[in-house]
Amino acid sequence: MPLRLLILTTSTLLIIFGMHFFLFKSIIHFFHITKPLSRVTIYALTIVLTGIVISGFIFARQSGAWWVNGYYLFAATWTGFLIHLIVAAVLVWMMIFLVHIIKLPIGRSTIATLFLLAACTYSIYGIFTAFSPRIREIPVHFEKVPPAWENSKIIHLSDIHLGRIHGKRFTERLVRQVNQHEPDIIVITGDILDGLGGNHGELIKILDNLKAERGVFFVSGNHEGYIGKARTLQLLKQTTMIRLDNQFVEMDGLELVGVSYPGIQTPSEIDNLPEGSRKDGNVRILLFHTPTSIVSSGGDRVDRHFTTYWMPNTSFAANKYIHADLQLSGHTHHGQLFPFNIVTRLLYKGFDYGLNKSGDLYVYTTSGAGTWGPPMRTATISEIALIRLQKTQEE
Repeated sequence: MPLRLLILTTSTLLIIFGMHFFLFKSIIHFFHITKPLSRVTIYALTIVLTGIVISGFIFARQSGAWWVNGYYLFAATWTGFLIHLIVAAVLVWMMIFLVHIIKLPIGRSTIATLFLLAACTYSIYGIFTAFSPRIREIPVHFEKVPPAWENSKIIHLSDIHLGRIHGKRFTERLVRQVNQHEPDIIVITGDILDGLGGNHGELIKILDNLKAERGVFFVSGNHEGYIGKARTLQLLKQTTMIRLDNQFVEMDGLELVGVSYPGIQTPSEIDNLPEGSRKDGNVRILLFHTPTSIVSSGGDRVDRHFTTYWMPNTSFAANKYIHADLQLSGHTHHGQLFPFNIVTRLLYKGFDYGLNKSGDLYVYTTSGAGTWGPPMRTATISEIALIRLQKTQEE
């Protein structure tokens, strides 16, 4: 086992165990649990649930057995509840301290009950949100817009994560929701499939029912790599979707530049990219999975993945160099679960969600249509982005 993977696996195990231990140790304190058998049972739960979470994700990655879906669903769902319960426990500790300071006659068990119930309710709400993507319309203004594309409907999808959690019903509903808006073009910026398995072949066939006048284009994300490049290509070649693998295409003034994850070493790797500035009046849209520079340091794919994933470069220098006007990305899920949206905002320096600007380059990062891991969203909504190119209004 490579040293980097060993460190990551060990760290993950210790973190998951530490999260459970903190939660259950807090519960023992909050509710004055003193009976030895009850305490032993609670500590045993710490070990059992840690094992379930770890093994659930491992089994999902390696096995196609019928029972794995249910086992993984429980492990993933509990992980979401665990995160929110830990946040609640931290708040309870803070409230206990505050109540002690100001001498309010409120018992710690009462405080704990209220906050832990709120965390469970919040988690249940997050499950509903995760399976109910909403259309979000985003106007992007330029001085010039190609006549054929002014105010057109560009559907931007990302991070659908079709697999064990987001299955047939979700895919069918997503397709209907997109098609009813009759988009001119659909672009998908990676993670169509989930790296933890599932009936990908059936789900891809359903997704192929997406309809757009100018076609459906996609670039790969990190989860396509987890599945295996050959397997992913075999599945996607059976569809009418058009893969842009470090390629440039132009349609009546709209230019698409698709860069595959985890990026390239130099812009010269982009096929058919015209030299110099783009044609006056055209709009150049860059499709890249992460809201980062398309050029990533590192020699091989593994090194570039590590850099892009853990040390995101939000200078967008290479993206500006190729004269991109608008970059469409996903990947971050906007944190997916509270409080991870705070982490993604810091990590991506504010480019983790929404429409932002770096110099003359617009960057729109969607929160994504699906989820990874816990089948819930509490930091943000699941969304389908509807991009409209509009001319800047003259004063």
